[in-house]
Amino acid sequence: MDELNKILIVDDERFNINVLADLLKPNYKIMAAINGQQALKAARSASPPDLVLLDVMMPEIDGYEVCRQLKADASTREIPIIFVTAMGQESDETRGLELGAADYITKPISPAIVEARVRTQMERKQHLDELQKAHAIINAQKERMQQELNVGQDIQISMLPQNFSDFSQESGIQLYAEMQAAREVGGDLYDFFFIDDDHLCVCVGDVSGKGVPAALFMTISKVLIRSRAADDLSPASILTHANDELAANNDAMMFVTVFLGIVDRRTGELVYSNGGHNPPYIKRTDGSIQRLDQKHGPFLGPADGIAYKEDRAPLGVGDTLFIYSDGVTEAMNPARAFYGDDRLEEFLEKGDFSSPQDLVSCAVQSVKDFADGAEQADDITVLAVSLASLESTAGVERFTWRMRNELTEVGTVLAAFSEFAEASGISKGVAQKVNVAFDELLNNIVSYGFPDGGEHEIDVEAERAGDRLKITVTDDGIPFNPFQRETPKLDGPLEDRQVGGLGIHIVRQLMDEVSYKRGVDRNIVTLIKHLAS
Repeated sequence: MDELNKILIVDDERFNINVLADLLKPNYKIMAAINGQQALKAARSASPPDLVLLDVMMPEIDGYEVCRQLKADASTREIPIIFVTAMGQESDETRGLELGAADYITKPISPAIVEARVRTQMERKQHLDELQKAHAIINAQKERMQQELNVGQDIQISMLPQNFSDFSQESGIQLYAEMQAAREVGGDLYDFFFIDDDHLCVCVGDVSGKGVPAALFMTISKVLIRSRAADDLSPASILTHANDELAANNDAMMFVTVFLGIVDRRTGELVYSNGGHNPPYIKRTDGSIQRLDQKHGPFLGPADGIAYKEDRAPLGVGDTLFIYSDGVTEAMNPARAFYGDDRLEEFLEKGDFSSPQDLVSCAVQSVKDFADGAEQADDITVLAVSLASLESTAGVERFTWRMRNELTEVGTVLAAFSEFAEASGISKGVAQKVNVAFDELLNNIVSYGFPDGGEHEIDVEAERAGDRLKITVTDDGIPFNPFQRETPKLDGPLEDRQVGGLGIHIVRQLMDEVSYKRGVDRNIVTLIKHLAS
C-alpha cells in the first residue's frame, strides 16, 4: 500500500487545526504545529511534509516570515504552501503569493474548496517530484555520457602521433601538429610516418559528423591510409584504395576529406593528392605563400571506383608545408563571422615563424583570438612540416628512359643502359645481369600487358647510390604481378616441367630484391642489385 502524503497544518488555534485535520485525514497523514518555530522544525526534519497549510497571524513568527524562510532554504523551497487565514484583503493575498505561496484560502473555510486546492497542489507536487527524479536520471546519464566522451576524446588524441621532438631529431625534418578538440569526440585526424628511408608521408583528414561514429570512422580511415602507404609511394593510389575500402561497407554514407602528401627528403619534391580537403599552403623562405588548390577527387567514403589524381610541388630548405582542417577557416566569432581563407592567408603572409611548431602554435592562437570566447563548433587541426636540409645527391647517378610498347625498342633500352653502366663504373658482369632482367621484364610487358593494341609508354629508371642499384619499371598495362608465379621445377623429365616462369625465376636469381605493386592504373616493378654482390 502506498504511503499517504503528509500535510503540515500550522495554526496557533488548535480548533482550526482539528477542523482541517478532520477534513483531510481520511486521505493524508496529518502533522501539526502551533507556531512558526515548530513549523520550521517540522519542515526541515528527516520526514518533511509534502504540503503546508499555513496560518498568517501567529505570535513571534507570523506565517509570512515562515513562508519566506522556507522558500529561502534549498531543502524546503519546493514544498508547496497554502495560506489559510482570516486576512482576506487583496493585498494580503498578493503578499503571500509574492513570497512564494502556491495558493491562498480565506477563513471561514469551505471544505470542498480546501479539498480541491489541496488535491491540486498534491498532484502538482507529485508531478514535480517525478520531473525532478527524471531530471536527476537524465543528468546522471548525461554525466556518464560526458565521462565516456571525455575518455573517447582522450583515446582519439592518444591515437595521433605526438613524438615531434624525437621525430625531428631522428629524421632531421622539422614537424609539428596540434588538434584542438571541440566539445565532443570528433573526427579530425593527422598522421606522419616514413614509408621508407627517403619518403615522409603526412596527412590531415576531417570526418563528417561528430561523436563516437565519427571517431570510429576516423580510426578506420587512418588505419587504411597508413597500411596502404606502407608500400606505396603514390598519394593518388593510396587515396584510391582507401576510398574503395571505406565505401565497401558504408551504409551510413559517412565521408572523410583527406590531404595526403609524400615528401622526398633527398630532393624536396612533394607529391600530393587532395580528396575534398581544404587546400594547404607552402610558406616560402622569401615570405610568399603558395596555395595548393588542386582537387584530385571528392571526399572519401560514399562511392567506390574513383581514381584520384596527384600533383607535384618543390619544397626548398626552410619552406614549410601548412595543412589544416576546416575548423580553422570556419571558426566563428561572437558576431558569427568566419575566420575565413583571406584571414588565414594574411596570417601566413605577414607572420615570421621560427619553426613549424611556432607556426602551428601561432595559427591556433590566431583562431582563438578571433573566436573571442565563442563556442567552438568543430575540431581545429593544423600540421606543418619543413625540411631543415636536403640530403646530398652527390654520388647519385640516374638513368631514365621512356620506350614505346614495341619489341624493337627493348634492344635500344639495353644498349642505353650498358652505356650508363660503363660511365657509372658498374662492372660488365653486373650490367649483363641487369640487362637480362630488363630483357625479360620488358618483353613480357610489351607482349602481354596491352591487350587493347594501342600505343603505350613504359618508363625505365635506374639509380645508383654507392653500392646500391635500384631499378624501377613502370607501365600502364593490365594489372599483373610477375612475381606471383611459383618457381618452376627445374628437375625431373622435361615433359613434366611447367611451361613458363623460367625467365622470372632467372630475374629473382640475378637480383638481390624484387617487388611489385599496383599504383593508380600502373604496374610498378622494383629491382635492387647490390654492386658488391
